Amino acid sequence: MSDHVIGLDLSCNKLKGELHPNSIIFQLRHLQQLNLAFNNFSGSSMPIGVGDLVKLTHLNTSYCNLNGNIPSTISHLSKLVSLDLSFNFVELDSLTWKKLIHNATNLRELHLNIVNMSSLRESSLSMLKNLSSSLVSLSLSETELQGNLSSDILSLPNLQRLDLSFNQNLSGQLPKSNWSTPLRYLVLSSSAFSGEIPYSIGQLKYLTRLDFSRCNLDGMVPLSLWNLTQLTYLDLSFNKLNGEISPLLSNLKHLIHCDLGFNNFSSSIPIVYGNLIKLEYLALSSNNLTGQVPSSLFHLPHLSHLYLSSNKLVGPIPIEITKRSKLSYVFLGDNMLNGTIPHWCYSLPSLLELYLSNNNLTGFIGEFSTYSLQYLDLSNNHLTGFIARNLKRLYLSNNNIRGKIPKWFHKKLLNSWKDIQYLDLSFNKLQGDLPIPPSGIEYFSLSNNNFTGYISSTFCNDTFLQHSAMPVPFMCSIWLTTI
Repeated sequence: MSDHVIGLDLSCNKLKGELHPNSIIFQLRHLQQLNLAFNNFSGSSMPIGVGDLVKLTHLNTSYCNLNGNIPSTISHLSKLVSLDLSFNFVELDSLTWKKLIHNATNLRELHLNIVNMSSLRESSLSMLKNLSSSLVSLSLSETELQGNLSSDILSLPNLQRLDLSFNQNLSGQLPKSNWSTPLRYLVLSSSAFSGEIPYSIGQLKYLTRLDFSRCNLDGMVPLSLWNLTQLTYLDLSFNKLNGEISPLLSNLKHLIHCDLGFNNFSSSIPIVYGNLIKLEYLALSSNNLTGQVPSSLFHLPHLSHLYLSSNKLVGPIPIEITKRSKLSYVFLGDNMLNGTIPHWCYSLPSLLELYLSNNNLTGFIGEFSTYSLQYLDLSNNHLTGFIARNLKRLYLSNNNIRGKIPKWFHKKLLNSWKDIQYLDLSFNKLQGDLPIPPSGIEYFSLSNNNFTGYISSTFCNDTFLQHSAMPVPFMCSIWLTTI
């Protein structure tokens, strides 16, 4: 009824269809805030009429399924404080970018995730320094940015949130000095940033999230990083970092997620984790870590994900575990662990996946009393015995399991284990009749055993079976029925 509407929020309303250029929305010349996020204007481009809303301070068209070019008229919105065009299939050319940054000097929030910005060059990106007095949040994830980013951008004095992730051709180095900004959220993952993590990282005392994963960082982690006591999320995985993992990690008492995997860290795992009582996720896989697995890891009350695979760890798996442990995913494969499988592996009610393959474990496989376990990999050890319950994946290859497969195993395979997808019993000393694969299984390997008898026609009838490995003639005698 009136064109004096100053705020319009139509977000999350399941609107769909064309966002028409003549829509009454673009005639509301007094609008200061317009939110169209999380609707479906598939096939529509952003109307040039948006530039007529010159009083806009907040514009959000994220997750609207828009496409085409962002109109140059958006640069007319000189009063913008917050602009979010993220997660649309739109393109922002360098000329429109330059006009926008030149005019909208009060921008505090600029979010353009997955907007195509491939035409921008280093000179265009450097214009962000024009917003040094206002910019608080900058998110340009997966925008196809390229070139070398000036380290000054990472040091804008009021910046609290910065996300430049998934720009594989965007290079740069971290500031080596004067980095005392109020950054709380810093994500550069899957970019081409390189060099060492500078000592100046310790100046970011407000950081809660730090993600440098899948960059080209090398060298040692500076001790100053372990003074970032507000961190809840730390990911330095898939780099070339080396040296030891400092015991000062215990300073990070608010840490929930820690991933240092796929680097070149060496020495032993420090016994400091008793202080990390909030830790839920710990990944140290694919390094050169030595020594034993610290028993303190298994006394963390909230730890649910533990990844220590592909290191050089030795000794037994700790036998003690905290009461009401929440461990769900335990990956200890590809080490040099020895001894027997501890009792908690058989009884922990929260355990979903257990990977102990490629170690030197010995002894008899015990009886599993937990019904939560779905994936189990005990292959390439020196174990004996057999196993029962409702799994999705079971790997027992390369052990010392011998004798006939029990009748109860045949019955469970055909009647009870309805969700099983992978079964590998190869390279053991099993005898007797071949087990019949259950309907729906995708991988079924029995090769290199001592089976005899006939191969059931069931092997030919299972439409889901993608890989089936039969015993080789050298290891057994087989009669094939004529088909």
